[in-house]
Amino acid sequence: MRRNPNKWRRKLLRAIPRRRHLRGGRLHRMVGEGLFHSELWAFTHRSLPGGLALGAFIGCTPTMGVQIIICGIAAYLLRVNIPVALLATLISNPVTAPVLYPLQYKLGVWLAGAPAPSELEGFSGALRSFMRYARPLWVGSLATGVVCAAIAYGLGTLLWLVGHSIGLRRKETKRQLPPAEPPREHIDLS
Repeated sequence: MRRNPNKWRRKLLRAIPRRRHLRGGRLHRMVGEGLFHSELWAFTHRSLPGGLALGAFIGCTPTMGVQIIICGIAAYLLRVNIPVALLATLISNPVTAPVLYPLQYKLGVWLAGAPAPSELEGFSGALRSFMRYARPLWVGSLATGVVCAAIAYGLGTLLWLVGHSIGLRRKETKRQLPPAEPPREHIDLS
């Protein structure tokens, strides 16, 4: 039994919001027609790598739970591909976060220095304790985000160039093919 290679693609594409689904909705009323700008939905040489880079950067930040909202707003403001940016935020998810965040924390401690010990003294002590761990995590996650965004931008550019050249080759092949001859009528000689 042969598996259908496009099955995963259909499932993935079904989950991505389409322009026709957003038209007339609450988001459309709030944002206006700018939501349907072609750069936000098309795979262009700027919007595809930009969306991948933005999604990878925001996906590396410790904003689990609101990453997609932040990424959607940033993609709209920066005019990069919204669906690509939203999918790229999935670099951190409940499966990868337990591995990603401790590594980012260790990187942040290494970059920003060891956190100072604090004593819990009411709310201010709890805040100091939170900041003790939050600062290295944010420093590490921002450093990781910049590196991941740069890699994602390069891969996105490469992906766009490969896809664009394949599309150009297909168009060129169609142009070079001789026109199809019309079918000849069958003459029965019997």
